[in-house]
Amino acid sequence: MKTLKTIIALALVLVTAALAVSCGEQNDVPKGMQQIESEFVDCKFYVPSTWTADKTSGFLSAYVPDDKSNVSLMTMTATRAYKDIGEYIDEYLTELENTYVGFEYIEAESLVPTAEKPKTGLTLGGNEAARLVYKIKVNDVIYKYMQVITTSGFYIYTLTYTALVDKYDSHIEDVNKIITEFKF
Repeated sequence: MKTLKTIIALALVLVTAALAVSCGEQNDVPKGMQQIESEFVDCKFYVPSTWTADKTSGFLSAYVPDDKSNVSLMTMTATRAYKDIGEYIDEYLTELENTYVGFEYIEAESLVPTAEKPKTGLTLGGNEAARLVYKIKVNDVIYKYMQVITTSGFYIYTLTYTALVDKYDSHIEDVNKIITEFKF
């Protein structure tokens, strides 16, 4: 009988410890942020709690209610094997230039690995990343974009921040926190 009580007490201690650990995992959302989740993407994507999560887009995204500046996370399988993220970026930039008539690459704000400097110092979820900054003019409206791109396994992750050019800087601090808090 004493052995049964000991076993039950030990089981209760283990269950309590397991609950404490699982509750701790649920509370790892950074202060002032909310997690946007998808059963299809294996990452932790946090945005400011003042932003509105958009679950209608088919991928992880959120926007600022006042001006519709937004962030989104797209995950895709690479179309081929790339030797490094720089090779992918070169191909992607060419695609952007060929697709958008009003495309303007902002090299001074971009961090793209090169043969001379293969590391950017920027990470997304702990993985080496590249940052592209550019503008696109659509119907006389200029949008400014920042994309932080990395790979994990066989996937390419692209975190995109989009804003009207005059609203871009007003949310950059939030966007930098989103990038910093991103986890795989």
